[in-house]
Amino acid sequence: MKNLLKSLILVCALLAVVVTTPASAQTILTPTTLSAALTTGSGTVMTVTSATGFTARTTSAYVDGELMDVNAVSGTTITIGRGRSGTRAVPHISGALVFVGPPNAFAAVSPRGSCTRTNELYLPRIDVTTATATDCVGGIWIQSDLRTGVQTQARWRVYAPEPGGTAYTSLNTTGTATIATELYCSEVWLPTSKLLTGIALLAGTANSTDKHYVALYDNSGVAIANSALAGATGNTTASAYQQYAFTSPYFAVGPAQYFACFQSNGTTDTVRMAVTGVNDNILTKGQTGATFGTLPVLTVPTAFTTAVGPYVYLY
Repeated sequence: MKNLLKSLILVCALLAVVVTTPASAQTILTPTTLSAALTTGSGTVMTVTSATGFTARTTSAYVDGELMDVNAVSGTTITIGRGRSGTRAVPHISGALVFVGPPNAFAAVSPRGSCTRTNELYLPRIDVTTATATDCVGGIWIQSDLRTGVQTQARWRVYAPEPGGTAYTSLNTTGTATIATELYCSEVWLPTSKLLTGIALLAGTANSTDKHYVALYDNSGVAIANSALAGATGNTTASAYQQYAFTSPYFAVGPAQYFACFQSNGTTDTVRMAVTGVNDNILTKGQTGATFGTLPVLTVPTAFTTAVGPYVYLY
């Protein structure tokens, strides 16, 4: 009887761990691309742009409708087992999107309705039967078609606000001086899904003293990607877009609303911001009380506020 009781207690404890794991151990599936084409459905070696996340025998790769075993990793050369879980082994073009993660991250599921990011063990959810990725954005499941023909239609850069044909030097005069305790954000509408590398900021006339970092938020105020929080010093080119790369690429599903934000650690550099009567057709926010190097939860803006929304592009 005592042994039975002990067994029941052990089972309950294990169940508790299983139930609570998704909230504390969420994994964003690592995206990369093929750096060379897979010209046949029988090849057992592929090369990728980045091998981050690839581990032999314990991870799987998903490429344009095909699920593969990861059998060996040597630099960016990956030895693979083709056509797993009923998917077809077919050729894939150079540049095709690749997801890597544990085998149980890839299944036949495409959820709908409301969602909570912290309740999900893996994001995005990859449906191997329909070639779709579904991500929880702003509390709602958003589905993306992963077929290469669809992915190649994504814009090279997504601007917000659109600078139009106006010379950069005439936008927001010399730019707005930043406040070290403020997070500056602009709404970005992503019309299609896109593999993002980072966010670029349009500098003002002073851009070589302070450090800056960028972050991408979903439309519920959750930070989902960011550059190094230690920041990077602005370059010496005035009135030009400067790129700040994320710590790792992020696959953003669309169509969906996002917010591109940045913070500086000083008050010397200037950044060109949208002002009333020029590009005031987006939501903007200057959120005070921020600590440099710490990502705050964003209180999502509901209106345009002049000179706090940076000119950005997602790339």
